Amino acid sequence: MRRATTTTRRLSCGRTWLLVWLVCGGLSSAAHAQSDAGAIGPAPATPADADVAVAQPEAADAPELIVAEPVDDVAAAQKLVASNIAEFSEKSFQTAEAYTSLADAYRQKKDHEQAAENYLAAVEIYRSIEGPFTPLVIGPLTSLGDNYHEADDDVNAVAAYTEARTVSRRVYGLHNEEQVALLNRMSRSYLDLNQLPEAEAQQVEALRLVQRANPPASDAVLEGIYKYAEWLGDRLYFQLQRDQYARALRMIRQVHGERDVRQVKALLGIGNTYREERNPASMGISALQEALALLLEQPESDPVATARALRDIGDWAVAFGKTGYSGTEYQRAWQMLGSAPNGEQLRREWFSGANYVLYEPISSRGLSIDPEAVSGHVTVTFDIDPAGNTNSVTLVESNPVGLKDEAVLRHIRRSRFRPLLNNGVVVVGKGLAIQVKFRYLPAALAADQGDAG
Repeated sequence: MRRATTTTRRLSCGRTWLLVWLVCGGLSSAAHAQSDAGAIGPAPATPADADVAVAQPEAADAPELIVAEPVDDVAAAQKLVASNIAEFSEKSFQTAEAYTSLADAYRQKKDHEQAAENYLAAVEIYRSIEGPFTPLVIGPLTSLGDNYHEADDDVNAVAAYTEARTVSRRVYGLHNEEQVALLNRMSRSYLDLNQLPEAEAQQVEALRLVQRANPPASDAVLEGIYKYAEWLGDRLYFQLQRDQYARALRMIRQVHGERDVRQVKALLGIGNTYREERNPASMGISALQEALALLLEQPESDPVATARALRDIGDWAVAFGKTGYSGTEYQRAWQMLGSAPNGEQLRREWFSGANYVLYEPISSRGLSIDPEAVSGHVTVTFDIDPAGNTNSVTLVESNPVGLKDEAVLRHIRRSRFRPLLNNGVVVVGKGLAIQVKFRYLPAALAADQGDAG
């Protein structure tokens, strides 16, 4: 939520209990957009001046239209399994592939138990043909782990990913990079199990594998460092995050030179960690300004990268400015995006909706990090003025009523948001909405129900 209007803010280590998402416009407009999403428009009409001759059949000759039955993916996959068994035998590659397709169909229908059963059937067949460490089992085992994760069974998800990784290491070597995707999945599941040390260990191992397989300061290594830095930032380990960005800077300067443009991403990362930490230290704005200077001195301009640097400098001014902000950098960023292929999309993402630039924490009193805890939510609407402050903050609904209402209202009033732009002009954002979801401690719910009684 802190980087884009429609994305979920990932919170943990003190904020894992909080799941927040933003609705770009007013609640009524969001509902309207959702209802329109499935509408099917009329077929395009033939232009009146088009030179097209269309034969019109006689009414008596018109064929009878038969409405096609909807395809049942599970039934189709079951037929394929039966057909492949009959044609190729139970223990065949074709049958294993059919079982995997059947598992995918069940997973699409959220029948996770049947999906798991069929993924395991595919794994068993592959192993009966090629042995326990055949690489053919990596795919279905990975899908099995994803299926368990979607069913909130992350203990079994970790087990499936671990088994897939064991096969990968046996087949492709202990340090192959194919493991990185599995390590990321394992880290995600460990987080959902509230096992932060285990989750971080997978991230560290993934970075180590990338570093072993690629030269220092290569794009692959730098991206691995940045990914780990982002992971640390999502856990609120801001100093550790800055350490990773500083490490990337040293690598780039040693290998590529003091003024190499590759430094931009690390410099922006350093600057933004200070803002996300709510720390107005001068090192933060200096890093952002150095990144912009590097971009402007390049012989060929990069409009998106330059616009991003300008946007981040504007965010700093909104977050820590004392006298309001005129929006100069935002307007320059808007103009730069005009020459980018995806400029209009970025304009919408960056300058519409509610984008945090300074996040006021919400008290964790009465909240739980247990995934099985009872959930609730608070929904509020508000306006954003041209300086990024909120006005007209209004409670829309809450469940349970009253338990976190004031905490969320205070959070919105004290946070700062990126001002909205319309055609490059800073405007007042009207009727934006945020819903905050929580998981509650049983004692807090009991006390709330007692007060209500």
